[in-house]
Amino acid sequence: MHIVNSFEELKKVIGYSFKYDKNESKIVGLLFAQPDSFTEDEILKKVDYYNNRSRETIDFFCIGYQPKMFEPALSVVTKVNNEDWTFNPENFNNLRIEIERKTKWKYSGSVELVLFNAYIDNEDEVKFDFSDALSIDLIKAKNEQLIYSVGEMFEKIFSISETITTDNPTKEMSLKLIGNSGKKSFVDILFNLLPEAIRKDTKRIYLYGTSNYEK
Repeated sequence: MHIVNSFEELKKVIGYSFKYDKNESKIVGLLFAQPDSFTEDEILKKVDYYNNRSRETIDFFCIGYQPKMFEPALSVVTKVNNEDWTFNPENFNNLRIEIERKTKWKYSGSVELVLFNAYIDNEDEVKFDFSDALSIDLIKAKNEQLIYSVGEMFEKIFSISETITTDNPTKEMSLKLIGNSGKKSFVDILFNLLPEAIRKDTKRIYLYGTSNYEK
C-alpha cells in the first residue's frame, strides 16, 4: 500500500503508477475509515488481500494508515505484507481537509470510499477529475442491506475496474454498480409496482450514482 499525506503526494504516486500502466485513465479510491470495530471487521482483517487484489485500472489509498516504523508510539491496527501498520489521525485529517478544500466533497464521519477519475494529459501531467465522482458510505450500504459485506463490494469494484472500456471510468463504474435496476426502478415507480423492490433499487441508484464534486 502506498502512503500519501497530501494532495501533491497523491498526484506523484498516481503519476508514478501511470508509467507502468497501459491506461491513460484510471479510478483512484480514497478510503476514509477510522479504525473502529466496523473498519476492523470489514476492512483491516483483509487489507493484505485488498492491497494485492487491486489492479492497473484502480489505485486504493487507506488514508491515515502507515507502517509502524514511521511513528513507533502509535498502536498497531493491522498488518500489511507481515509488517505492522498504525493509524495516524493527524495525517487522516490533513488529507481530508485538503480534499474538502479542493472539491465540494465533505466527509460525513462514516466509513467512506471516494472514487474519482485520474488522467494523464498531453504534457504527461496527472489530472484529477471529480465531476463524476462516487462517495459510497459503506456502513449505510451494509445497514440498508444493499451489500452483504464490504469485501463483497470491494470485489465487485475490483472486477468492474478490470473491464473498464471508456475514458470516464468512474461513470462506467457507477452504471455497472447500479446495474439494470436503474431503468427498472423508474418504470416501476411510474406504475406503482413492487414498492419494496422500488425502495431498494432507488437506494442503490442514490448510493452508487455519481456526483459533481468539482469546484
